Amino acid sequence: MLPKLKVQFDRMSEQLDASINYLEQLPEERIHAAGNAEWSATQILYHLLMSETGTVNYLKKKMQAPPEEVSKGGIMSMIRSMLLRRALRNYNKKFKAPKVAAEVPPRPDYNATRDAYLSIRKELKVLLERFDKDMGAKAYFKHPRAGRLTIGQTLDFLEDHFQRHYEQMKERSK
Repeated sequence: MLPKLKVQFDRMSEQLDASINYLEQLPEERIHAAGNAEWSATQILYHLLMSETGTVNYLKKKMQAPPEEVSKGGIMSMIRSMLLRRALRNYNKKFKAPKVAAEVPPRPDYNATRDAYLSIRKELKVLLERFDKDMGAKAYFKHPRAGRLTIGQTLDFLEDHFQRHYEQMKERSK
């Protein structure tokens, strides 16, 4: 795996481990508690799972294309990524989730969600191990709002998105 991607992946794995450790210390009623018609901690984890699953599936499909058919990231990709990161780090701003990641069951099974998340994270690692330096400069992922992003920018998105929602999980499970 490219060194930069390994650093990002390791940081993301630490985030996921921390969230799982946090949630597993809570009584079941607190991980399913949702106030003000908002998602519970388990529903948030499910949403994050769906988001990462969609990202992994998109990457798998896009990586099948010949490298010459994948556009380079470029300056616009960098600007879009910066704007996306800034928006995700503004916890006062609310976003409407894309339809595919917004459909969350009323009470997802925590253990099944956790296990599926750990499984999709392993799939992401396998994909990242296939990236070489040339592929790292190309925009393999298309974010629903930010457009085409390089793999590094995609991991930035996943990391910021997870951190934003991890804060919500902690807040809602109190």
